[in-house]
Amino acid sequence: MNSESIPRETIHLRTYAQSTVERLMKLLSISETLATILAGRGLTEFEQSKKFFNPHMDDFLDPFLFPHMDAVVQRLLQARHAEENVFIYGDYDVDGITGTSFFLRFLRKIGISCDYYIPNRLTEGYGISRAGIDTIAAQQADLILSVDTGITAVEEVAYAASLGIDMIITDHHEPKETEPDCLVIDPKSHQCPFPDANLSGVGVALKVAQALTQRGDFPPSYWQEELDLVALGTAADLVPFTGENRIITYYGYRQMSQTTCHGLRALMEVQKVREGDITTADIVFKLAPAINAAGRMGDPQRGVKLLLCEDPAKCQLYAKELLQKNHERRSHNTKVEREVEEWVQNSIDLSSQFGIVAAQREWHVGVVGIAASKIVEKYSRPSFIFAIDDSGIARGSARSVDGCNLIAALDECQDLLIQYGGHKMAAGATMKADNLAEFTQRFNTSLSRQLAHGDLRPRVYADVEVRVAQLTPKFFATLARMRPFGPNNMRPVFFSKAVQIHAPKRVGKGGAHLKMRVSQDKQFVDAIAFGFGDRLQELTTARSISLAYTLGQNTYRGTTTLQITVKGIEIEK
Repeated sequence: MNSESIPRETIHLRTYAQSTVERLMKLLSISETLATILAGRGLTEFEQSKKFFNPHMDDFLDPFLFPHMDAVVQRLLQARHAEENVFIYGDYDVDGITGTSFFLRFLRKIGISCDYYIPNRLTEGYGISRAGIDTIAAQQADLILSVDTGITAVEEVAYAASLGIDMIITDHHEPKETEPDCLVIDPKSHQCPFPDANLSGVGVALKVAQALTQRGDFPPSYWQEELDLVALGTAADLVPFTGENRIITYYGYRQMSQTTCHGLRALMEVQKVREGDITTADIVFKLAPAINAAGRMGDPQRGVKLLLCEDPAKCQLYAKELLQKNHERRSHNTKVEREVEEWVQNSIDLSSQFGIVAAQREWHVGVVGIAASKIVEKYSRPSFIFAIDDSGIARGSARSVDGCNLIAALDECQDLLIQYGGHKMAAGATMKADNLAEFTQRFNTSLSRQLAHGDLRPRVYADVEVRVAQLTPKFFATLARMRPFGPNNMRPVFFSKAVQIHAPKRVGKGGAHLKMRVSQDKQFVDAIAFGFGDRLQELTTARSISLAYTLGQNTYRGTTTLQITVKGIEIEK
């Protein structure tokens, strides 16, 4: 298979009711372009738009809308009064690590003695376990407070109760039909009336802190000065940047720029994140991977140690250790990606195969999910990547494309699996390696039924069509008021047709990217196209093209100019 077999992207311009756009133009006295962007985000009323552009902490929802919140607050205040031994049980990803750190920092401020436990991803797996509870019980715990995990731990909660340990579950995942028999704070729990179900795990922890502040008469600054950690976990978990999360990220990013958390400051320094201009990209591509790497490589405690440390010198050491772990993770990830790509090119006919299933013994189980994402991005096929251990067990992660439900496909293979779970776009599974061949066949058969009539070419969706002449510093400043960008409030993608390309050249390692100038009606703008290096010849001979892109800035030698980042290219016939 050669590069020509890799499907080209198609650009789709979103459409909205013209009556809604015109109404917003009049209501807010804004341009048609901005009104179209807001309509695409569901911001169709004046008050909605006002709160979007001017988030305020007074707009946080009442934490006591959670049915068990009053009892949770009373139980934690009881633990404070009785000087009980409280343990935070967190997940090993960034959401869980920041949630654990947030709880520890906040609860210690209000006088609650607490410690923490985070399971080892490689040896214990996901969720609350009996082994974890036993470890905590051995340290004379009276109460376990979970964060970002536990909503499905029905048997484990009962086990803790049999040991005389109370549990409070705070989580944001979907429950099973039966929930744990304990106090639960989860916006997705059954019959929970809390209006915002999109909180992250650390976001749910924030609601507990807000409730404790109100009922215990503690200063709101106790949780407000930790909003940087809440925003870090919220952004890393890729939850929608709407409602409560809009407020969290808006103020949390500002707090991050002046953080009092020595560990976070050290990590920002070693990852070269500018304090005065935090973006979601900084978190997703620089800070979160470093924290996540510790968990992926089997030592999630490092992330919490960093975020709790008060010694600046030690913080620098911990941050550099995380950076080293991330380099190790990248090395493993690059190896898996390269070997999967070689296998696809030599062994798979993508014209007849709908999915990619790859497995090797020497691959690191901590990076297969990231590798699967990269393979989907490259080949536009659902991909399942497995690591096989010495006992012959294959553990894998899958990522999907629009129109394909991974869980539905796995349901058809469940007799081959030891366990599996996830959702339609991302899933995981464990099986005996001996079952991989049959699994591959049946998995692909299921995908063929789901995708037989679908278009497997990657789709790039543009929000609104603009002329290059509209790309001005004033227009960019208007867009900047929509920050922070993230899921459900992504950086707007623009569409321009009949543009010309000037002086394109390959840049970056191996010439993977393109740098060029783009013009329309004699108006020019600089452009960068990441991953489009192999299309240089095609663009050089094209008379006119259509582009989908985002608008940003580029600073070079002290001079800042506008620059577009190309997301999709279509050659006009």
